[in-house]
Amino acid sequence: MSYPQSSSSPAPTAPAARPLVLGVDLTAAGARPGAHRARGIVQPRSFDGERFVQLVRRADAGRLDLVTLDEGFLLHPGRRQVAGRLDAAVAAARVAPHTTRTGLVATVDTADVDPAHVARAIARVDQASGGRAGWQPGLPTGAVVQDEAWAARAGTVAARVAGHWDGPARGDGAVAVDADGRFRVDHDGVRFAVRPRAADDHPRQGRPPVVVAVRSEAALELAARSADVARVAATAPARAIHLRTRLRDAAAAAGRDPDSLVVLTEAYVVLADDRASAQARLELVEALEGPEISGGLLVVAGTPDDLAETIVDWRESGASDGFLLRPSSLGPDLDALVDGVVPRLVRDGVLPPAAPAPRTLREALGLGDAGRAPAAPAAPAAREAVGARPVARPRASRTADARLVRA
Repeated sequence: MSYPQSSSSPAPTAPAARPLVLGVDLTAAGARPGAHRARGIVQPRSFDGERFVQLVRRADAGRLDLVTLDEGFLLHPGRRQVAGRLDAAVAAARVAPHTTRTGLVATVDTADVDPAHVARAIARVDQASGGRAGWQPGLPTGAVVQDEAWAARAGTVAARVAGHWDGPARGDGAVAVDADGRFRVDHDGVRFAVRPRAADDHPRQGRPPVVVAVRSEAALELAARSADVARVAATAPARAIHLRTRLRDAAAAAGRDPDSLVVLTEAYVVLADDRASAQARLELVEALEGPEISGGLLVVAGTPDDLAETIVDWRESGASDGFLLRPSSLGPDLDALVDGVVPRLVRDGVLPPAAPAPRTLREALGLGDAGRAPAAPAAPAAREAVGARPVARPRASRTADARLVRA
């Protein structure tokens, strides 16, 4: 059974010849999602730094390309309010030395943090990981909508952050901070002077990839202009194909090579040895947390083989360059992803059986080297090339069963 495709949907465009990208969202490592709501019987749990390191190590050992930490990376959840919030960039910098191949994408908002400090924070993650950091512009505290004002500011901040990464090591207004995030102050009699930025305060990979979660029209335009990776929410391949085509067209219209934009589909996954167990666990989670627990993402409740087939089907149909997966339960579902899904993709020839760890996150994503200078605009013919590739049609798959993949 193949996925239905409406007659108004654009023809699917096969992904470029880049590696399949697989990532996992570990935002819930700070606190169980929904724990602050006044429902359910499971008590909220404070952040466990050792557990967070173990989860990232597990993802790294499982050959996942990236780990993302969103705005909801919580510290001490309360029943009626959030009593604390972790700094995603600080957490990523702390765990970075424990990784060997997985990229770390930290979300830092664009309203309350100076671009020089955003650039510095991500550069620290990049240095600690050996060139595997990424940055996602976040929403201001309390905001829930990606409106045009946010997108305009995020675009401006992204350009300024890139300018700090590309620019000289000194004289740009940034200041040095120590390993604990404190400013270094030199005392000279009655005067105090803030030490300028260190000479090695640049990311090792040139420009870390910029990631944008597309949840609005304004965010789509921002991703097309400024992002290296776009995260999209789509519950059917036809919708994903439509969003990916629009992103590539908008990137070409902005003078970019469409292949310089990686489009990842987000999915909420519940994995078990058999479908009935996975479905039962999904129903339990929804009963405790509410049906909105998936956040409007594609829901896959089934076996690791079911998820692997979904990933292959969507990629071959031109719907996605890869997947960013949000486990329902960080322990069991992450283990099933590493021990079941990845080996199945290797057996199917989608992932290589053995490959050296990528030098940078840009390399893992199939992006070109950024260096210090902005990438040159695409040639005028790039836009025509978007629709010129051979089209891959969806193949039949049992994961199309509504019991396994549900909108």
